[in-house]
Amino acid sequence: MVRTEHSRLLSFLIGSSGYLVPRPFNEDIRISKTMHPYLLGKRNIYYFYNLEKSLYGIRATLEILKKIVFAEGKIIFVSDSPLLKLCLSHDPNISYMKWKRSYLAKSKDADLVFLSGIEKENLVEAHRKCLLLVGVGSPTMSKVSYPFNLNIEASLLSSWFFSLIYMTCVKGNRMKSKNEVSSFSSLLGKAKVKKVRFPPQIPRNLVGNSIKK
Repeated sequence: MVRTEHSRLLSFLIGSSGYLVPRPFNEDIRISKTMHPYLLGKRNIYYFYNLEKSLYGIRATLEILKKIVFAEGKIIFVSDSPLLKLCLSHDPNISYMKWKRSYLAKSKDADLVFLSGIEKENLVEAHRKCLLLVGVGSPTMSKVSYPFNLNIEASLLSSWFFSLIYMTCVKGNRMKSKNEVSSFSSLLGKAKVKKVRFPPQIPRNLVGNSIKK
């Protein structure tokens, strides 16, 4: 493997079989031609992700997730993993669901939808709703705004994926809390909080002592 700045990460993903395109349980889902630029090739029944190209989509996904959390946008995770629900249940703006027919079609508009374990029906419903879509291990790039091209079926990569999503949400919330401290809303809009400066003739420690007294 050619040595790059991400060589250690790529070695980890390769060692965990992250390059294998997941084989769908629903045989109606086939590898789309839109996936071909993101693949290295095929051997036997498996297609292989080009992991170096995958890193760009993964980075873009985490960045948009962080920004939407910061903006208090609505996010839906469609997944069969209970770990994901456990990690994100504390955030009121994030919904988790196991796939149910017509759920996405009847749900309120979301700012971002993660589809993990993609099937033909949930993909069609997401397309009809024109949702901003993250395809985790997707067999198609059609209307997938942010491809997370990685096989997370392996237990090690599954844990890595959940921790990555959780920490990105934490970063978004930290940005939000910092922004609330540094600004406040009024009828005239937002304004920055100015720091109070003491007159030069009054030392800070004397002011603190006078308050205590």
